[in-house]
Amino acid sequence: PGESHADAVIREVTATRTKVGLLDASTLGKILVRGPDAGRFLDMLYTNMMSTLGQGKCRYGLMCDENGFLMDDGVVARLSDDSWLCHTTTGGAERIHGWMEEWLQTEWWDWKVYTANLTEQYAQIAVVGPKARDVLERLGGDIDLSREGLPFMHWAEGRLGRFDARIFRISFSGELSYEVAVPASQGRALWQALLEAGLPHSITPYGTEALHVMRAEKGFIMIGDETDGTVIPQDLGLGWAISKKKADYLGKRAQARAHMTDPERWKLVGLETLDGSVLPDGAYIVGTGGNELGQRYTFGRVTSTYYSPTLKRGIAMGLVAHGPERLGEIVDVATLDEAREVVKTRIVSPVFYDPRGEKQNV
Repeated sequence: PGESHADAVIREVTATRTKVGLLDASTLGKILVRGPDAGRFLDMLYTNMMSTLGQGKCRYGLMCDENGFLMDDGVVARLSDDSWLCHTTTGGAERIHGWMEEWLQTEWWDWKVYTANLTEQYAQIAVVGPKARDVLERLGGDIDLSREGLPFMHWAEGRLGRFDARIFRISFSGELSYEVAVPASQGRALWQALLEAGLPHSITPYGTEALHVMRAEKGFIMIGDETDGTVIPQDLGLGWAISKKKADYLGKRAQARAHMTDPERWKLVGLETLDGSVLPDGAYIVGTGGNELGQRYTFGRVTSTYYSPTLKRGIAMGLVAHGPERLGEIVDVATLDEAREVVKTRIVSPVFYDPRGEKQNV
């Protein structure tokens, strides 16, 4: 009958972590923001500073709504003195472009800023894994792909083989990774060229399921999994991505409200079952007692849960009351069946793989 879904994910993750994988990342949003006031505009849109980003560099950014809740994330690249390229989540491309235009047309109508949704204009292919650099270098070209020539969180453009390409050194897996952008009409040809160049390393195309597993192993959040419209960056341990220098950004005042600074807010942690099993998605962490309706007391929930081929066990991420202060504590996670059983689970760091980030910096 062929390979099972679970076996395919294990094969793809293992191949990418040990050799090299190939992902079609073209669906991620790509919005060009240009103009004399573009940096000022992006400083208001993102929680961190984008106006100070150097040309040729990339920065991870968080975008909150006016109520302070996290709505999107992505890597921003500064293309020139007055131009930035904002990457968004796949589902957020049209919505975030509309969000930008809404503020430009209603609040900051006199700012000289122009936006264009370029998502469908470019194919973007991620070459990921320890052999990623070897694969790209086999294509040839005039772009220095070395660690010194193209450091992590930088980008460069030039010729890659027979393609005019823009290459971003960014990683959503924790591995050495390059995202190669070419005009959409060249996408299929680039994909084929990369497959051929990767043959000596058994290059393996992988899909979004493997992508989800690898980002969870690395402790990276996913919009829509770790967020649900009620989560703020501080809940996810992303305070480092909030500028202390800016007077304002969308959501800043809302995040100062008492409810947002409440120490009882659930915070992001990693979860490992004692028996290595995979936790049910959306399951709650339960304590003793309950309410008059017979509902159990809960103090956390599972936001992402997978089998990790790298660690050969189930791993999960979750939001837990006082979570970062409870590392090592064993808690009960309720199963979703009517038996009301629980799974003994240890609270751990959300970064399961390469916590020092050494593999993506080679």
